[in-house]
Amino acid sequence: MGKLRFVNLVLILALLLVLVPGVVSAAPPAQEGESYTVQKDDSLWAIAEKYLGNGTAYMAIAAATNAKHEEDATFARIDNPSLIQPGWKVLIPGAEEAAELMVAPEPTGQIIISETADANALDPKYLKGRQTQNVLRLVFDSLYHRDNNMKIVPWLATSYENPDELTWRFHLRQGVKFHNGNDFKANDVKFTLGRLVEDDSQFPTRKYVDRVEVVDDYTVDIVTKEPYAAFMTRIVLWHMTDEEYFNEVGAEGFASKPVGTGPFTFVEWVKDERVVLEANRDYWGGSPKIKTVIFTPIPESATRIAALEAGDVDIIAAVPPDYVDQAPEGVEAVTVPGTRAYYLGLNVNMEPFDDVRVRQAMNYAIDVEAIIENVLNGLARRIDNPLLPECFGYTATPVYSYDPDKTKSLLAEAGYPDGFEMELDTQPPFKEIAEALAGQLSEVGIQAKVNIMEKAALYAKYEPGFSQTFLTSWGNSEADADGILSKQFYSNRYSCNLMGPEGETGYGDANLGCYYTGYANAEVDAAIEAGARDVDPEKRKQYYATAVKIIVEEAPWLFLYNPVEIYAQRDRVQGWVPRSDALIILDKAWVTD
Repeated sequence: MGKLRFVNLVLILALLLVLVPGVVSAAPPAQEGESYTVQKDDSLWAIAEKYLGNGTAYMAIAAATNAKHEEDATFARIDNPSLIQPGWKVLIPGAEEAAELMVAPEPTGQIIISETADANALDPKYLKGRQTQNVLRLVFDSLYHRDNNMKIVPWLATSYENPDELTWRFHLRQGVKFHNGNDFKANDVKFTLGRLVEDDSQFPTRKYVDRVEVVDDYTVDIVTKEPYAAFMTRIVLWHMTDEEYFNEVGAEGFASKPVGTGPFTFVEWVKDERVVLEANRDYWGGSPKIKTVIFTPIPESATRIAALEAGDVDIIAAVPPDYVDQAPEGVEAVTVPGTRAYYLGLNVNMEPFDDVRVRQAMNYAIDVEAIIENVLNGLARRIDNPLLPECFGYTATPVYSYDPDKTKSLLAEAGYPDGFEMELDTQPPFKEIAEALAGQLSEVGIQAKVNIMEKAALYAKYEPGFSQTFLTSWGNSEADADGILSKQFYSNRYSCNLMGPEGETGYGDANLGCYYTGYANAEVDAAIEAGARDVDPEKRKQYYATAVKIIVEEAPWLFLYNPVEIYAQRDRVQGWVPRSDALIILDKAWVTD
């Protein structure tokens, strides 16, 4: 029957002991093909324990129910076993059938994915960028994840509650094991958070998490310093780490051979060449169908496309818009609405961008709609501020219309009647956009030298504040204003303090990597802090509206566009769905040859 799942042989034997009639079991015997209507507070795990004697048999219930749904639509379709609803009708398989459903065929084949850059690290503590997240998401699990519709759903935690306004109590999924066979328990959650709040972490977790308390092996309390309304949007990036394994091998050992609970296990990482993963046959959510996944970085779009068309890779990201209508037979270009805001960052502490009039002039100088139409093939929309309309906290703001005369007037006021020279740093995928920007700027007397550099070199330059301007993007998969405002415009972002005595704390420190444009504003800080703290949605919106209006007026960005995410895949790839957050999730994918 469809969607077969896997557990190891030992578990199969254990299941047979509790499931096969005639063998002693505390659970009531299940009848062949018995249906059950889901009740309030039910979980598939609890139903499996009650009727099949073992919680891990929930996978068999899901598989049997989905197969039954194909012939009888009154039965539920269970896409996520963690999300079932009262009133759903599920099918409880008989003992022998349940044991059969728990056995999946061996994973086969491989999928090779090419993105624009390599992962920056394999230790989740240092996660930076979607390329890294794509690898880590397959190796590690978080307490909650986002599904393909961007809804936050239970994962390693099955539920949570709030005993008080500061405490988030999570009930953990039982029976989950790390790749080395260690059990996932509450102490691992505490250990993971303990690392994320350290000063060298890439996460801002230390700003809002006060402490973690283990209640019992499968219950854990995370206590915040103050009420934090955006808390659940953050935990989807907390990749759970095995405390025992980490302490055995140390930080370097863990970084070179990471162990998680995810659907794929780590095999090797050859820097700037490939990351190789293999199917975790013992995955708590069911074995993947693909045996091997390989990530290989190819910065140049044309080279990436050539590799796809030659059959050297199976999926490519960051596909140029004009390829959507040019993909040859055997290749499909696929699109999905994206969550990224593209912008030109303006270093507010470097001349001439230390003058707000110059920054505003830059915004009036660019015909964004022309770039969308002529360079992006119409596959984008203009943004009026850092937030997208779908994001919680969005408020519409006045748009910097294309107005070359206004640009020249502002430049003259600022002391640059003849324009000026500047540098624009970016990476290969953005080359065409950078050149389009430079061309339009030249029309108002601004001569921009475009510097194309590899992603790692670009980050090493602009993050600590050495770029005069930089063309890049920022994704906000959290779909909450806090997800971008606190990371780009809050003066205390990460380990920086841009409101220090000189207003430059963090400048030049590549380890902090949080300077960006150097923008800081006390009123914006206060609004961002209040928006994160207040649990009243309407008040939060008001705070974020205040922040966004100031940011737009002071213009540390040249606000550009939000594009669709474009991928291309060979037609041998099946079961993979592109996502708005640009994560490439492959645990349900397979290949046809």
